[in-house]
Amino acid sequence: MSRRPFITRFDAGEAPRVYTVTEIARALQYSLADQFPYITVQGEITGWKYAPDSHVYFELKDAGAKLRVALFKSRVRVSHRSLANGTLVQVEGALEFYDKGGSLSLVAEKVSPVGSGALQAKFEALKRALEAEGLFRPERKRPLPAYPTRVAIVTSPSGAAVRDMIRILRQRAPFVRVTVAPAAVQGPGASLDIAASVRLVNEWGRADVMIVGRGGGSLEDLWAFNEEPAVRAIAESGIPVVSAVGHETDVTLVDLAADVRAATPSHAAQLVAPSKDEVRGALESLSKHARERLRREIGQRATLLAGIRSHHAIREPLRRVHDGLREVDDQRECLVRGLSGWVFHRRRRLEGIEGILRAHSPARSLERTRERVHALGHRAERCALERVTRERALAMRERRLLESFDYHGVLRRGYALVWNGDGEKLVPRGGALQPEDRIEIQFADARADASVVRVRPEGTEEGS
Repeated sequence: MSRRPFITRFDAGEAPRVYTVTEIARALQYSLADQFPYITVQGEITGWKYAPDSHVYFELKDAGAKLRVALFKSRVRVSHRSLANGTLVQVEGALEFYDKGGSLSLVAEKVSPVGSGALQAKFEALKRALEAEGLFRPERKRPLPAYPTRVAIVTSPSGAAVRDMIRILRQRAPFVRVTVAPAAVQGPGASLDIAASVRLVNEWGRADVMIVGRGGGSLEDLWAFNEEPAVRAIAESGIPVVSAVGHETDVTLVDLAADVRAATPSHAAQLVAPSKDEVRGALESLSKHARERLRREIGQRATLLAGIRSHHAIREPLRRVHDGLREVDDQRECLVRGLSGWVFHRRRRLEGIEGILRAHSPARSLERTRERVHALGHRAERCALERVTRERALAMRERRLLESFDYHGVLRRGYALVWNGDGEKLVPRGGALQPEDRIEIQFADARADASVVRVRPEGTEEGS
């Protein structure tokens, strides 16, 4: 199909040409293919979604416009799972006009995060991985101690944030002791440094609560608090942790892993310890409640004591003593009767056991055992003799059988063995010998060296 120009000129007086929608759509397609065969477009992702057929659709936007992007299944890669709305990316591909839908789209061949957008993508990917492990579950969060006596702060010792936190803690709660665990909070290796300081505070074990944080900054400045070593160290901490990273709008992975998130470092200092006025008010309230509780307890005990004093047992103590003595006499009589019956029953049972013991005295049992051992000894001796006789007869039979297979017995009956000249191999047949062959003849009592003079074949069944 030949490509026609998108707009054609016409002379005055001529009727303008009327185009079909299909012609306009094709002209747009041809123009885009000529002008933008393969381009790279940079913008921020918005409207990210997966289609049921696994294709991905989203839009690129900047301050002035939006552009639809299609990332088909054949181009989708695992790395694209790190992309999300708000990520700044560069998309490589070709512009296409979709005539059925009447829309312009960029068909992506490659999507790459750019700058802070790449950090945001990395942030989202690690966040999803740690969420899957359960590090951010609400049930893992622990309450802060109500009245801590020592607060540990993990931060840079030279920053303004640590000075603000110490100042606020001294003003609000002068009874709290503050310990600073120095750590780099920015730059390469800062996350490992933060993790090491958090573990050091846990090993020290004297802090009631810990603050981890720093002042505000860009996403790159705060990135140490988004790296895995720091996040895992805070999640594994045995001491409750308050995160205080940047400003209220800054959210890091450390904030999600900590037990409590503070909007700023100053806010963290206010959260970890109550002010002295609050403590004084709480003590006064407790004192008031304690006094009221003591008054109620004293009143109740006074009422109880008055009741005891008016009891008839207190008014007539001698009568209570006599009643007790009569009850003791009754119990003593019952006890004597019960013990007498118990002793009689046990005596009868003991006599029966004595008779059984006499019937089974050790002397009689020993005599019966001795007789049994004597009988068993005779029986064992007889069995042993019979077994030896059987084994000796069997050995003699085996010896005779073995001797019958011994060729020395055959030699003693007048036979001889013929060996080759070296005396290493038997000569089984005489037909293999040649005149003047050297042979060795073994008799029962000696060996003789010989030489073959002549070989006379003997008739055999095979020969016949």
